Amino acid sequence: MSNYSSELAACPKWRASLKMIGKIAFIVICTGVILALGFWLFMMSNMGSVYLPNICNGCLDIWVRMMLLMVGISLWVLVAAWMIWHILLYLYHLIKHNQ
Repeated sequence: MSNYSSELAACPKWRASLKMIGKIAFIVICTGVILALGFWLFMMSNMGSVYLPNICNGCLDIWVRMMLLMVGISLWVLVAAWMIWHILLYLYHLIKHNQ
């Protein structure tokens, strides 16, 4: 008698676990990349007047710096809201399925 059929029955459980682990890893990697990009933009906004110094005698400098600062901070806020949304969604499904 072989245990071949019991191994096949356990396979979908492993596939579901691997899918979930892959999804979580993808979310963590995307979150890290977006946070790093936001931090990089935030640091670029503090570099000083290195952007287009010959155009308009540096009058575009403040606009470029503020734009980089706003984009970097908004990326951080969006990632935080996205993570909170997923946590609340998970808690909702957890509570709904346990009732």
